[in-house]
Amino acid sequence: MFAYQIKQYGKQEQLFLNEIQKPVLSENSIIIKVHSASLNPVDYRIRNGDTKFVLRYSMPLTLGHDFSGVIEAVGSKITQFRVGDSVYGRTPMTGAFQEYVVVGENDIAKAPKNLSLVESASVPLAGLTAYQGLFDWLQLKEKQSILILGGSGGVGHIAIQLALLTDAKVYTTASKEGQAFLQQFGSIEFIDYHKENFYEVLPPVDAVFDMRGGDELTHSFDVVKTGGKIASITSIPTPSYAKSANMNWFYQMILRAFTAKMYHLSKKKNIVFHSFLTQSNRQELEKITELVESEKLTISIQKIYPISEINTAMKEISNGRAKGKIVVDFTNKERNE
Repeated sequence: MFAYQIKQYGKQEQLFLNEIQKPVLSENSIIIKVHSASLNPVDYRIRNGDTKFVLRYSMPLTLGHDFSGVIEAVGSKITQFRVGDSVYGRTPMTGAFQEYVVVGENDIAKAPKNLSLVESASVPLAGLTAYQGLFDWLQLKEKQSILILGGSGGVGHIAIQLALLTDAKVYTTASKEGQAFLQQFGSIEFIDYHKENFYEVLPPVDAVFDMRGGDELTHSFDVVKTGGKIASITSIPTPSYAKSANMNWFYQMILRAFTAKMYHLSKKKNIVFHSFLTQSNRQELEKITELVESEKLTISIQKIYPISEINTAMKEISNGRAKGKIVVDFTNKERNE
């Protein structure tokens, strides 16, 4: 089967077309023929080598984290799905940019009935990341206030909608173009980062959800109320994530060392800080499906590329200016190196 892989880490590394062995079915696994996959910032961060101290991969490496497709085979102990089901989900690690994926029952859900399979591919990772950030880590409650950094991106525009559904007061940083894009989702307070710094104008908030990192993450500690919370997907995972993911004490110690600056800052400010990696969760993905099917949650797709143009798609997601999601369609049969 075909796979789009990298040979080594590097910001200029190109995905190349390779032939690899098809996954083997086990009693607890499901084999899916991939229809489409979406691109996410984690894909170029892995390609760049940003995560290599936490996540160990062997080369060549197939990138990609979420997908849609049709089930081709199910193991003898699979009870929730059957051959022919249209599904969407995320790979347990990486590897969605290939012809077939093998996953478990917890990694997927039935694809939304009101979306095509191409559209469905845009949902799983961004949807789960937004859901887990808001509700598992920040534990956002009704009427609370939240700053969402990077609101016009793939995760951000979903997080804004989910936060609004809880009747939260939502602030976000966005360009003028980003504001025009996000206004469709409801009542949002915008801070134009071209004109002002959020930490100089924002009133204290209960929570911050960070999709930007760097100085913006550091300054988040200046705007959160005492006892408030910050969740980030840009920093190295914190020991709280390692514990939730059942990593052993050694990894928890390593992550404590890598995140010492943020740990001390959170203690000094009396703020709870979590940095996390998204986890598979069928129940949460099913909740997202219900919101999509009831039209309470809209996933915006900026562009759909044929799989043969995956490097162009990767370049676009890498520039950090995408409004919504970028998807690659595997049903286009043209393939080039």
